[in-house]
Amino acid sequence: MTTVAQLPAPALTQAHRDAMAYIQDLAITISLQATYAVSTEYAGHVHTFNVDVMLFSDTALGNFKARKVLYVSLPGRAPYMGEQALRELQAIARELEALLTPPTGDAA
Repeated sequence: MTTVAQLPAPALTQAHRDAMAYIQDLAITISLQATYAVSTEYAGHVHTFNVDVMLFSDTALGNFKARKVLYVSLPGRAPYMGEQALRELQAIARELEALLTPPTGDAA
């Protein structure tokens, strides 16, 4: 008979997951506005979440260096990072919200 090891409680809470999903949604919306290209990446092996912000005008010239790089160490290997990581994710969301182009014309 084999036994199954019980996995520890997940260190990434639903709040962390929701914040990352919201940031990814912002990245899509901002990128579709064609001024900024926003890339997001969750790296599970090191429990990090990265956001890179580039200008489309730079990428058209072959310059793929990010103008802004945002990086969060998530709880996992270091469970004590929980609240701090959540605050950092929320700060990233606020920075990205500032990049949204407001509607113009009749939609405003």
